[in-house]
Amino acid sequence: MKNMKKLLVLIPLMVLAILGCSKSGGAKVADKGYDLYVFNTKGENAAQFEAMGKAFQEETSIRIKTFSIGAGQDSTAPLNTEMNSKNYPVIYCADYYGLESWIQGGFITNLNGVTGHPEFEKLAKSINPTLYLTNGGNANYGIPFNVEGYGYIADKQMIGLIFGADKVGAVLADITSASYAEWEALVKALDSWIKSPSAAQVALSGKAYTLAASKTGLAANLNGVFAVMGSESWTYGDHFVNIAINGAFATSPEAQKASDADIQAMKGLFVDYAQALDLKTSYLAGKNGPAKRGQDFVSSANFGYDQAVQIFADSKAVFFKQGNWAYGNIASVNPALAERLTFLPVKMPFKQADITRKDGLTVDKINSSIPVFVPNYYVVNAMATEAEKKAAYDFLVWLNTSKTGQHYVVDEFAFIPYNADPATTTVPNSLGNSIIEYMKSRNILSDPYHGSPSTWSGEQVGRVIFLENYLLKASWTTQDYNTIADTMIASWIKLKHEQQQ
Repeated sequence: MKNMKKLLVLIPLMVLAILGCSKSGGAKVADKGYDLYVFNTKGENAAQFEAMGKAFQEETSIRIKTFSIGAGQDSTAPLNTEMNSKNYPVIYCADYYGLESWIQGGFITNLNGVTGHPEFEKLAKSINPTLYLTNGGNANYGIPFNVEGYGYIADKQMIGLIFGADKVGAVLADITSASYAEWEALVKALDSWIKSPSAAQVALSGKAYTLAASKTGLAANLNGVFAVMGSESWTYGDHFVNIAINGAFATSPEAQKASDADIQAMKGLFVDYAQALDLKTSYLAGKNGPAKRGQDFVSSANFGYDQAVQIFADSKAVFFKQGNWAYGNIASVNPALAERLTFLPVKMPFKQADITRKDGLTVDKINSSIPVFVPNYYVVNAMATEAEKKAAYDFLVWLNTSKTGQHYVVDEFAFIPYNADPATTTVPNSLGNSIIEYMKSRNILSDPYHGSPSTWSGEQVGRVIFLENYLLKASWTTQDYNTIADTMIASWIKLKHEQQQ
């Protein structure tokens, strides 16, 4: 974050110089070939986003250039490169992590301060303040992408093949409310069943269920319990650790304001996190058979984003920790399976004493909920010309209010609109509707990991602690769990103080 701040402070000066040169002496600004440049950080919908841009241009005659990063790619470097060019994006994507740097660099527009565009002003004012991208007060710097959620994805048909087709609904409900001890026992029972099927029994929410005596149909493909993107640091450092951070903070701003003592108080939560991650990465499915932690597992050629999607879509794993953004990737490989998916909570061995929040959150609640939140925001580059900003406001109104724009948001991107009413909303994909069911029951968590220092979760936790160290170890010990937790705490505190300098 410290380095990013330095970069972002320099960029406005460079862009101003470029703009000044292009307009000096009354010289006519060269036509770029487009009126609006939109930088998309959701690589999973790159093709659909490009098609959406073409539809926008056809309907509005506003020429648009779109760019999308690769699926699972970190957007920081390519976005900074583009912002440092004379052909900068007018609309880009931001979240709470980098907000303060964009504000300090003069690169982001307070949308609640926009005037002269009544349709956009109406859109901006309609956003619930709880969904603002803000650093305080009445400022709002972004239009929410959507509402996203994640957990363990399961194929209902596979659950039926394991437990019986008439038991699917009951099994899923009882896994959702099961204790961590029951979840751990289930994972180990499934591992044994995959290796040597038998009519063994498991307990879920105190109820007994019997596994099928043999593997039939798609279940014959199974070779592991979990499909995991072994080479992707964010899957460990962002979304998985976010479950544990929910035990300490309800929101990103709360986490961002954490004192050293608050961070140190997360020791128990981080030990629980390490234990749960040990379980998940000990029962791995692979392309050609069961997989193990080690150098092969952290190789992007073998266990990257696409490879993990393929493993799950080929029914080689029972569970896949991912979000509803992966629906399109799964559907492109196996459309039939994509229609049968549902979410289950990511459970950890929390004890009530580990949970430091003061709002009454219980172990049962956190282990029966999934995170649901606004992951990213469309923001408008404050360095853009007035004509470019107007085109940006036109685009955001079109995307969020027009029939065509909403078709792309809901049907093509497989998004849940940020202003959706869970009581009346359905979407045309299984994972989106599963999230809506969690929203209806209010069994949802938030995204406080966005309040940690910007390089902490993905870089320090995901890459340094796990990709470069523990994911190369065949087995972990209780001492390893404690060392992992201590290292996580020390790096958060160190980065927090560096960020404040």
